[in-house]
Amino acid sequence: MRSKRDQLEIISDILDLVEKGHTAKSALMKNANLSFTILKKYADYLISKGYLEETENGYRITPKGEKVLEKLRRVRELEFKLAELINELSEEL
Repeated sequence: MRSKRDQLEIISDILDLVEKGHTAKSALMKNANLSFTILKKYADYLISKGYLEETENGYRITPKGEKVLEKLRRVRELEFKLAELINELSEEL
């Protein structure tokens, strides 16, 4: 099991949580298991790309962010399927 998430996983987690209503910075820090500094770094990046907007109460996902989140979900699904196939193949060999 890996101990660290990669950048895409962190971005996906943030977008997913905001979409599900965890829009406050404190809620994102808790539920995404991120420090304030790391959350700020990623949130600033996502805002600069047009995937998030900052609001009075935290963040809101944009339509562009929703499209990226859907692609990230598909990538995760494909990664899971690939891992399953690799495991099956390694058992056969």
